[in-house]
Amino acid sequence: MLLAGAVFIAAAPAQVAKPPVAAVKPVTDTYWGHDVVDPYRWLEDQSSPESKEWMKAQADYTRSVLDGLPGRKAFAAEMTRYMNAEEFTISDVQLSGDYVFYRKRMRGENMASLYVRKAGGGPEKRLVDMTRLGTADHHFSLDQYTPSEDGKLVVVGISPGGSEIQTGTVYESDTGRELPEKIARFEGGSFSPDGKMLYYMQLEDLGPHGNPIDKYRRPKEYAHEMGTDVSADKLVVGQGVSAEMPVPDYNFPFAEPVPTSKYVVGIVAPGVETFHEFYVAEPGALTSHAGWVKAAALSDKVTDVALEGDDLYLVSFAGTPNGKLLKTSAAHPDLKSATLVVPPSDLVFSGGFIGSDVLHQASDALYLRVIDKGYGQVLRVPYTPGAQAALMTLPLGMQVGGVATDPLIPGAVLDMDSWTDPGDFYRYNADSASLAKMNLRPANDIDPRDLVADEVQVKSWDGTMVPLTIIHQKSWTKNGSTPAALIGYGAYGDALTPGFSRRFNAWLERGNILAVAHVRGGGEFGETWHLAGKKLTKPNTWRDFIASAEYLIDNKYTSSAKLGIWSQSAGGILIGRSFTERPDLFAAAVDGVPCSDMLRQETGPNGPANIPEFGSVKTEEGFEDLYTMSAYYHIYKGFKYPAILMTAGANDPRVDPWQGAKMAARLQAATGSGKPVLLRVNYDAGHGITDTVGQQVSDWSDIFTFFLWNFGDPQFQPAN
Repeated sequence: MLLAGAVFIAAAPAQVAKPPVAAVKPVTDTYWGHDVVDPYRWLEDQSSPESKEWMKAQADYTRSVLDGLPGRKAFAAEMTRYMNAEEFTISDVQLSGDYVFYRKRMRGENMASLYVRKAGGGPEKRLVDMTRLGTADHHFSLDQYTPSEDGKLVVVGISPGGSEIQTGTVYESDTGRELPEKIARFEGGSFSPDGKMLYYMQLEDLGPHGNPIDKYRRPKEYAHEMGTDVSADKLVVGQGVSAEMPVPDYNFPFAEPVPTSKYVVGIVAPGVETFHEFYVAEPGALTSHAGWVKAAALSDKVTDVALEGDDLYLVSFAGTPNGKLLKTSAAHPDLKSATLVVPPSDLVFSGGFIGSDVLHQASDALYLRVIDKGYGQVLRVPYTPGAQAALMTLPLGMQVGGVATDPLIPGAVLDMDSWTDPGDFYRYNADSASLAKMNLRPANDIDPRDLVADEVQVKSWDGTMVPLTIIHQKSWTKNGSTPAALIGYGAYGDALTPGFSRRFNAWLERGNILAVAHVRGGGEFGETWHLAGKKLTKPNTWRDFIASAEYLIDNKYTSSAKLGIWSQSAGGILIGRSFTERPDLFAAAVDGVPCSDMLRQETGPNGPANIPEFGSVKTEEGFEDLYTMSAYYHIYKGFKYPAILMTAGANDPRVDPWQGAKMAARLQAATGSGKPVLLRVNYDAGHGITDTVGQQVSDWSDIFTFFLWNFGDPQFQPAN
C-alpha cells in the first residue's frame, strides 16, 4: 500500500489548456409568480457527454494550476508529516461485553482499520483491514460498525469511493472470520441481545432505471436470523408495514430490542428533522407489526430515548430551547405526567447536532453529552431514585467530544481534546468516581506546543453577540498583516465545539491564523441558536460570518487582502452568500461540495430529506427563503468577486456534484476581478466524510495554498 500523500505529492504537471467556457442554455422556471432563469441547467445531467467533458476539462485544468503552485509540494509534505505525527491514531471507541472495538491507523497508512481486543487487556486483532481494500485511485470506506451486546459479532458498513452506498458484512470478533451474510444498500443495524438476530435498515432497490429521487423515499427495517440466507429476512417496520407506526415518504424507520428492558423501541425519523416520533411495544410487535404505542409525537420535540427496565427516558425540547430529561412508564408512556429528571438549564443537550447522540446508557447511570458555555461536558444521571445529576470534573482545558458506554457495564469512556491539545481517551470508574487517562494517543514531538485560542464575542448586524474562536501562535504579533482562514457552518443545529485537528497544523505553524465563527443556525446555544439561522432567518448565518470577518480586520488580526474563507456542504450557503453579499471583504473563498442552488436542492436524491431544515419550493414562503439563501442566483455580471475554488465529489450522495459545477460556470462568466475561479473535482470521493489520509492531505493542501497564492505570498506564485 502506498504511504499517505505518496499519490498526491508529485512534481508539477505540464500546462493544461484552459477549460472551455460553459455554454449558456437558459431555462426559466416560474415559482409563485416569479420567473427565475437558470443559465446552466444542462450541467445537472451528469451523465451527458457534454457535461462530463466540461467537468473533466475543468478538473484537469484546476489540478494543473494547483499542482503548479511552487510551494504546494513542500506544504503537502509538511501536512503529511503532521498527519503521521503519532505512531498510531485511535478513534470511534465502542464497548461491548468483554470487548473493546476501535478504529486504528498506523503511521503511514492511508486509512484506519477496525480493531478489537479484550477489555481486560491482551493482544489486539485487526478485524477489518481497510488497507487491503481498493487501489491507489479507488478506495473503500468503513462507514460504520456496531458490535453485538456480547461483542462476539460486529456488523460493518463498507462503501466504495465515498459513495456511502454500503454493503453490510458481519465478522466474528475472536476468529476474524467474515460470515456469509451480505446486505446490499445497508443503512445501519444492531443485534438482538442474544446475538441471534440482526436488525438493519435497507434502502429500496431502484434497479438500473429507477428514479434517483426515490433513493431515500421508502427505507425499511428488516430482521435477519444469523446463519440464514438474507433473502428470507422479515420486514419489521417501514411504509405500509404497520398501521400503528405509519412511515411517510423520506422518513427513516428503526425498531429493535434492547438488553436492558423487556420492551422494544421504534423510531420514525423525518429526514434531517431534529425531532422524531418514538414508539414502545412488547417484543412480539417486531413480527406481528401490532401493539405499538406512540410514546412521543413530533410535537413533543423528543430527540433521544433509552429503556431501563420498565422506565423510558426521553430527551425533550418541548417548552425549552436547551433540552430536558423526562422519565415515564414504558408500559404506558405519558409525557404529560412524566417525571422531570433533569430540568431545563443553561446546559445544551447536544452531541454536536441539536439533541443527537446525547443519551449514553451504562448499567450505573445515563451519561448525557451536553454543551456548557461552548464546551462539551458530561452530565451523569444515576438511575437511583433521588440521586442528583452532576457534571463531571474534567482535566483542565479539556472538553468531551464523544462518549462510549455499554448498557450492561458501569462507567464510560470519554474522548477529550481542545482547540490546541490532541488530548486522549479517559475511562470513568463509577465505583471510585474517578477518571483515568487511557494513553491511547501516543505523545509526539511534532504537534505544535505554542498555540493559544482567543475566545471573543462579535456584535453581528442586528446586535446579537456571536462567539468567535481565534487560534494562533502565542508569539504572534497583532499588526493586521497575518494570513487568516475563517471557517464556519451554521446548519442543522451543529455546534462547533473545541476540537484538535492535525490538518490545520501546517497552516498554523507558518504563523497564520485559524478562526472559527460560531454562527446562528448552529447549536452552540441550543435550539434557539439553531432556529435563528433556519429558513426565514437563514441570512443571520452569513451575516454573523461577515461580522466575524469584519472583527478580524477591525481588530488587526488580518486584512481583507489576506483573509480566506472555507466551509462545505450546507456551509456552502454560508460561504456562497458571504462572498456574493460582500465580495470586497475576502481575498479568497473555498466553497466545498456546496449547497448553492437551493431552488433545485430537492430535485436530488438527498433533497427531500433536507426539506425540514431548508424548506421547499412547493410553498411560497419556502421559495422565498430558498431563493434568498441560493448563492447561485445572486451572482452578477461584472462584480469583482474574490478568488474562488469550488469543489465537487463525483460520488457525492449528499450534495449533487452539479451544485458546485453550476456555481463555477456562472462565476467564471460573471466575475470582473480577473481573479481565478476554479472547479476541483475528486473522482474517487463523495462528500468528503470518508476521505483517506492522502485525500485529506491533497484537499487541505489545495485549500491553504490556494489562499496563500491569492494572498500574494511569493512562495506560492505560479510562473505563468
